[in-house]
Amino acid sequence: MSRPLRSALSALCVAALLVPLLAATPQSNAETIFATAEGLLRTGRIAEARNSYLEIVDTFPRTTHPRLVWRAAARVRLGDLLWRSGEWQRAGAEYVDVVEFEPRSKWTSRASLKLAYTALAEEDWAAAIDLLQRVVSATGKAADSDAATGARRALALVERFHVRAANSAAPYLRSSVIDMGAEIDRPVAVAASSDGQVLVIDEGAPAVLLKDPARAVASRLAYNAHSRPWWGVDGLPYLPTRKAGVIALGGSRLGFMSDEHGRSMPLKDLQAGVRTPDGSWFLVDAEPRRVLKFDPDGTYRGLATTTHEEPVDVAIDGVGRLYVLDRAGSRVIRFAANGEREGVVVASQWRRPEALAVDRLGNSYVLDRDARTIDVFSPAGQRLSRLGPTLPGNIELRAPRDLSVDDSGRIYIADRNARAVVIVE
Repeated sequence: MSRPLRSALSALCVAALLVPLLAATPQSNAETIFATAEGLLRTGRIAEARNSYLEIVDTFPRTTHPRLVWRAAARVRLGDLLWRSGEWQRAGAEYVDVVEFEPRSKWTSRASLKLAYTALAEEDWAAAIDLLQRVVSATGKAADSDAATGARRALALVERFHVRAANSAAPYLRSSVIDMGAEIDRPVAVAASSDGQVLVIDEGAPAVLLKDPARAVASRLAYNAHSRPWWGVDGLPYLPTRKAGVIALGGSRLGFMSDEHGRSMPLKDLQAGVRTPDGSWFLVDAEPRRVLKFDPDGTYRGLATTTHEEPVDVAIDGVGRLYVLDRAGSRVIRFAANGEREGVVVASQWRRPEALAVDRLGNSYVLDRDARTIDVFSPAGQRLSRLGPTLPGNIELRAPRDLSVDDSGRIYIADRNARAVVIVE
């Protein structure tokens, strides 16, 4: 082979080696880092994931890479991590940066939706409505179907309690019995997801019913001895068992031990619980009545309630604040996302407050078991609505035991004696 030909082939080989290297920067490099960060996040390695997202922001600044979409994605994730830790106002700053300065993409809509949630938490209704409408009407690169669905649900919630009130209309207009597609004997607990899935605990059968909106028939799951379930911020339904364990459907089971005078002891009668965005657990034990806090790995961290309080249920709002229904004081107590007690947000003269739900706006829903009524209160403690014993549509509550609320503000009620789950909307 002649020297000129060898030189030409060598040049082609070098060029072939350089092509993937050149193609890998900067877009694919940033995408690779982002994929690594997402994997770290899924496995609970939060600090490492945060560092990877920050690496994208620092390595590919807007001054040199103005059209890089993965920087917007990283900033949204950094905002989400702040949100999970309870710093939702700082998270808002990250979302503003994406909406105002980053190139338009699906991350623009996702940041706008989270920014709208921040505005809702601050009761800035005008700003929230504007942002939500932008997400719904987004087109082209900024369109995102999941964000648009979330925005429509939030708009429905705002419309229910603010637009209808401005027009002197009731927030709830009708009620109906949910067709679970399976026989219900004695439903005593219910949890509803944001997308309409309904989880029902049936006292009369050793089973859990899961109604999927895409299925005509409910799934009957072989679990028993469960108390009040909830739908987590991670999208999983959680089933607390009375003997100290919590099962995440599609996940694993985690046991909990409290500290009793220096001794590790199991919970006596686990009644209800929630898991906050940062992964902490708040569980209601009935013997004695108290709310216990645990780290994400199940390590006991102390009590959230005092010996003078009688907690019967707990819930969280859209920014991770904890709400406790105290039967002894006939009130609802709120805690900040960092666990700091903020005080009483609702006080009333219920006969037997039994169950609590809180929507994304921070409205509280309290079921009075003996009066067969549901009261809805604003974040400021103003009563927005009272439902029952006869609901809109002439459905009468007979023995309500639990309630839940979805992202649109629809109320789901487990009525034991009526052998039904009722939805009010």
